[in-house]
Amino acid sequence: MALRAPALVGEFSEPIEQKLHLLETKQPLDFESVADAIGRIRDPERLRERLGHAIRYSQRVEAEVGDLGIETLLPQATDDYVGRFLTTWMPDELGHAQAQDQLLRALELPVYESRRIDHVPIHNRIAGTLGTLSSHAYEIVSMIYHSVGAINERLAMGAYRQMTTIMMELGEDELADVLMNPMRRDEAAHLGYYRTYARQLRPRLWGWQLAIARGVIVHTYAPVGAGKDADKAPMGRALDAMEMDPHDPAFAAAVEEIADELLADSRRRLPPFVQRSLQHCVDLARGESA
Repeated sequence: MALRAPALVGEFSEPIEQKLHLLETKQPLDFESVADAIGRIRDPERLRERLGHAIRYSQRVEAEVGDLGIETLLPQATDDYVGRFLTTWMPDELGHAQAQDQLLRALELPVYESRRIDHVPIHNRIAGTLGTLSSHAYEIVSMIYHSVGAINERLAMGAYRQMTTIMMELGEDELADVLMNPMRRDEAAHLGYYRTYARQLRPRLWGWQLAIARGVIVHTYAPVGAGKDADKAPMGRALDAMEMDPHDPAFAAAVEEIADELLADSRRRLPPFVQRSLQHCVDLARGESA
């Protein structure tokens, strides 16, 4: 017999409904305006030099969502709020990839093409199988998925904000306004859903469930798109291009605050696992260029 996803009902569902409503009714990316702005780039060479690594990394990450197999990780997702979220989230991410694909081609930079593979990562398959066997396991997987999603969306927001700043410094205000700002607003809407769902799921977990979710994330976390060793240095190059220093207290605190809120226990804060993972990517990138 198939297990149902943990239901968030009654007063617990209202905040999630609000987040989903905002997500489902927001304005989509205006591809015509993006194309016009790309055609009016003032200095492609300077833009390529300053943000080429960051745009390439971002475009790849956005394009890879079709290969993640979320429906395998959370097999009951079509029956709850997750299914509604994915219906909007995936087109958003693929739309971001499409727009940045156009930008990369205009800058004469390589473009990532989604592999559209027929299999999903083995860890997603294992987690999905466990979730079909046990409701407790499904809740743990769901907590991990939503917590990591919130952390990664906060990183994406910071990245697009910083790319906006650099574009405006280069005089590419129109491109920043019609591409970077809307993508950042999309990521903010995604963050609102992830954070709210995880915040409301947490009190429903037993202590041992939360401890497992916390341990898995702290010991295995990698920035979105940098789970494989080969992808860590490109992430580091993107961070350097955006002038985002993992040791910057303000940068680190914005992400660690979310991790602590969702995962920490009452006795102590979490170790700075996000900062360490980001710094490892930067160290690898700088080692390659040394």
